[in-house]
Amino acid sequence: MNSAKTLILTILTLASISLRAGDKEDYEWWNNQHNWDGCTHWTRYLNASAAYWGPNALPVPVMNEALISKQFSFEFRPEAHLSKGDKTFDLYTGLKIPLAERVDFEVFIVPVEVFEMDTATRNERYVRHIDASGMAGGDFWFGTNFTVLKENKRRPQITASAYFKTASGTGLDYARYTDAPGYYLSFSAGKDFTFNKHNNRTLRLFAQSGFYAYQTWDFLHNQNDCVIYGIGAKYTLPAFWLRAAFAGYVGYFNKGDRPAVLRLQAGTRYKHMNFALKYQAGVHDFKYHSIGLSLILSFGGIDKNHDEK
Repeated sequence: MNSAKTLILTILTLASISLRAGDKEDYEWWNNQHNWDGCTHWTRYLNASAAYWGPNALPVPVMNEALISKQFSFEFRPEAHLSKGDKTFDLYTGLKIPLAERVDFEVFIVPVEVFEMDTATRNERYVRHIDASGMAGGDFWFGTNFTVLKENKRRPQITASAYFKTASGTGLDYARYTDAPGYYLSFSAGKDFTFNKHNNRTLRLFAQSGFYAYQTWDFLHNQNDCVIYGIGAKYTLPAFWLRAAFAGYVGYFNKGDRPAVLRLQAGTRYKHMNFALKYQAGVHDFKYHSIGLSLILSFGGIDKNHDEK
């Protein structure tokens, strides 16, 4: 029995030594590439700005049209985010829940993404692995929207939003998710303009502004504070809709933390099941061109006669 215990302990000790030696050898290239000082933790080298992470790490917030969801809806959207140095494929999932006439609740997450970066991008982002490809799980977001002022013929509708990002994402060592919390608070204004008495052709103009904050790995600045902005328009017909928006946020680092994007979308407008096509182009500090196809399932709600927005 003692011989067996000794053999097991010897095997475990040798395996531990082997793993430690392997780790040291794996990261030697990183130490040389980035002139490691021998004491600073590698996370302190990370640049906590949108331009130096995967496409889902510090995204530009989705614009609210100053509307409250009236139905339960589940969205399932495969996506591709393509740039010169990073190709990412993921799955977006989201759930909207109406809580009252003026309040709704939303949760969303990218449960899995598959990525591949080239050498230049790997080094620019201080990725810890020679092979900069793999899989990661995204951050869990949750938030609420509520009506501040209802729309009428003379004034727009105004809503307030509060969204929070948990530190649940993986892949920090691949610079995919920041492993740090964040939140944003915003106000949206929107108004419909109809083109006939039946209200079956509507143009909605909307705008958004607010505050976005997230924790960083920076020694001097543990948090980046940003200003959110955005404008957009949505044209609605009886069976489908078209939407265009320009949005972004401005951080105070001014080093990759001022992403701006153009979003174009089109979708169907039926009672329970809809499809939507989304295209997003990075304009500044966001190098990706993204495309996604959504399946949206709607049911129940506080107003069964509500048309899906």
